[in-house]
Amino acid sequence: MPGTFVLPTECLFAWTDKLVGAYDLYGPVAAKKNQTIFRKIEKAEDLKLDYDSTMTSPRSLIYPARQDLCTIDRKTHQHKTVTQVRAKKRIIFAIHPCDMHAISILDRTFLGDFKDFYYGELRRETLTVVLNCSKACAQGFCASMGTGPFLQLEQGFDLVLTAKSKNYLVECGSERGKRLVEKASGLRKARRNDLAEKEDIESRAKKTFAKGLETIGLPDLLMRNLDHPVYERTADRRCLGCTNCTMVCPTCYCYNVEDHTELELRTTTRERHWDSCQELNFARVHEGNFRSSRRARLRQFVTHKLATWLEQYGCFGCVGCGRCMTWCPTGIDLTEIAKEIQRDYEAGRAK
Repeated sequence: MPGTFVLPTECLFAWTDKLVGAYDLYGPVAAKKNQTIFRKIEKAEDLKLDYDSTMTSPRSLIYPARQDLCTIDRKTHQHKTVTQVRAKKRIIFAIHPCDMHAISILDRTFLGDFKDFYYGELRRETLTVVLNCSKACAQGFCASMGTGPFLQLEQGFDLVLTAKSKNYLVECGSERGKRLVEKASGLRKARRNDLAEKEDIESRAKKTFAKGLETIGLPDLLMRNLDHPVYERTADRRCLGCTNCTMVCPTCYCYNVEDHTELELRTTTRERHWDSCQELNFARVHEGNFRSSRRARLRQFVTHKLATWLEQYGCFGCVGCGRCMTWCPTGIDLTEIAKEIQRDYEAGRAK
């Protein structure tokens, strides 16, 4: 780590106001109906740092729901890549650890063997400041997934903050993060007792979880029980196929590409937008649809997040944020689906 510091609580907002002047700063703010959303802020006092969770994660700031890719001149047949020119770099402030882990998973997807230019462009110009959680979110089970309540990553972020009794512990994850925090007044180097206090806060935070999931052996168990009746029963009785679970999931990356041509037939704009494996036509190909039933689509969501993602990217696709069950109109809980299969296996009713 480039450095660990302590920042007095009264200096935090003054430092953040400095950042607002030099960067486009996005952070959690209070919205209607007691919701918290990430949006661009104009002054530090707009920040809501004690938030529970947000409907949509910071994913949309580096992987927009809709994004123009290129324009095509239909006369010359030439295409031009759409790039966004920004006067300032961006900061996403007070990201929960689970959401930072989700961004690291998207990094594996879009910046792995196949590099996505558009994602990479936004990711490189965005600094990430994580805020460790002092308590569990209502539906969160990030402790079970190894993604919270405190950040477990060693790289891929710029700063991580931990709120202590009278100050914040600030740990640098990159050199640019260190340069960022050095702009703050009242900064001092962390001492051993500061790190000990952090460990104590983390220990107390882990005791606040009401939800959990045993993940040892889970991927193999799920893949051995693809025909388990829990999928058909849940899909038939409760799943609406509304795609809410995938729209709010911070690691979902599927997209569709569409061309839109102007009325004059001179220019075509190619765009991509988020797509969902829970949508009926997602799996429609020549000769048919290989996931035409809600049961198959629900099973795809559960097994991809908790099993097959490991083979693809070496980690779970679920970070335990709880958004999919929070925003499901009928309250479908993927942890309960997994637990039912685990219980049946222990009772000898599953493979």
